[in-house]
Amino acid sequence: MKFRDLSTILILTTLITVTACKPSNGSAAANNHAASPFDTTHFETQALSADDRAKLAAANGKSVQPVEIEALVQRINGSTGRLHVYCFWNLKNAASVSTVRAVNELSAKFDTSKLKIVFVAMPGFVKIEDVNLFVREQQLTDETLILERGDVGFFSKKIRKDMTGIVSLPVVLLVNKADETLFFYNKPMDAKELTAIVQPLQ
Repeated sequence: MKFRDLSTILILTTLITVTACKPSNGSAAANNHAASPFDTTHFETQALSADDRAKLAAANGKSVQPVEIEALVQRINGSTGRLHVYCFWNLKNAASVSTVRAVNELSAKFDTSKLKIVFVAMPGFVKIEDVNLFVREQQLTDETLILERGDVGFFSKKIRKDMTGIVSLPVVLLVNKADETLFFYNKPMDAKELTAIVQPLQ
């Protein structure tokens, strides 16, 4: 065999070997996909861990805005032009948390040009970070305030001076000064009940 023929055979053999070892485009893509840090196909949906909850609470998302009683009273007294729904609650009060969820459902049911929802978190044994976490988890998109100081006693002193008895959470206040609407509900409420009350006031 001539030297030239032997060289040709060696070159062809080398090329065949290299080609056989090289993965196809589909295989390369699969390997890259499996190694990608952004691959989420193997993750299972699960509840937020304590670390994830902490990150969500600290994230740049919707946060409650502090408000003083006097400023809040001015807001309520200036509620005109459309029905305003004020929902007063506390994270430690299960009944009021349930009412918050019910009020939140109103956002999807009514025209915002006719309805304004304001959530007011009351102070007391809660951290603002925990309230922010709840707001983000529940996706409360309407305005959310947190009273800096005070308790529900301000209702009888500032809002309804004719009120008697002890006020407790939850409280739902419906206000429209344009037509002198002022309804005060001091009990847990579900979405169906709230809808029935709000509907005629639109």
